[in-house]
Amino acid sequence: MTAAVPAPFRLDGQVALVTGGSKGIGLAICRAMCAAGAAVVLCGRDAERGEAAAEQLADVGEAGFFRADVTVEEDVTALVEHVVSRYGGLSVLVNNAGPTDLLHSRDVDGPAGRIEPGNWDRVLRTTLTSAFLLTRTALEPMVAAGGGAIVNISSIAAHLAMPGFDAYSAGKGGLESFTRSVAWGYAHLGVRCNAIRVGSIQTDHGGGKDAMVGGLTPTDLRRDAQDRRAAPPAPGRPEDVAYAALYLASPQARYVTGAVLPVDGGLSCRSLMPWQTPLPEYPAERAG
Repeated sequence: MTAAVPAPFRLDGQVALVTGGSKGIGLAICRAMCAAGAAVVLCGRDAERGEAAAEQLADVGEAGFFRADVTVEEDVTALVEHVVSRYGGLSVLVNNAGPTDLLHSRDVDGPAGRIEPGNWDRVLRTTLTSAFLLTRTALEPMVAAGGGAIVNISSIAAHLAMPGFDAYSAGKGGLESFTRSVAWGYAHLGVRCNAIRVGSIQTDHGGGKDAMVGGLTPTDLRRDAQDRRAAPPAPGRPEDVAYAALYLASPQARYVTGAVLPVDGGLSCRSLMPWQTPLPEYPAERAG
């Protein structure tokens, strides 16, 4: 007898908390999880934008907004308490919030020799400490319920050198190490913890901002590309990250923990010597 194949990646009956969920990648993750049947709570610092995002998601599934600054311990405690009180538990945590505003300013992060200690602390607190605060607080209801899934949104900056973003790179590198530690430490309690290493994703950050890849736009990435052999892949979409997050949160990923999944269009496997490694060519009659 052939076993029935379950509907893929459903989250029916689960409760998901997505930080930084009012725009870009975070909003796409909220939409995917709502569509999969989860009750979703998104948080952010901008109440007006957050409420508007929750209203958009109401057409897809159950969603609500709670204002919180995830770098503030009191806000994090209130956020998790709200989720557990409102929905009776917490099944999925997506640590997506990041220092987008700080990176856009270009006067906060930089080369190590130029970063002010206070700015280093600001970037690390937004990139790494916020994930620690949410994870620490969310673990209690997850463990009490017998398990849960944590998905951390990392960056290609954790894997490849990104000069001029030294604090951000350190934070994302720390986030991936933190992911592995939590995965090993809490696996016996039913909690899985994974990360997604994001490359260049075309998002709307408002004010005409272009796509981000841990602080860089596609234009920045292509400045040194002499031809298509050296050029990075075209930017992906927020949905590309959202589908990966949905998989890692779903029961179908029950045997996956401590993993870092690249969603970067192959950016992390670019040739070190593109001038010596020509790309395959199709015959002219097949090219069209």
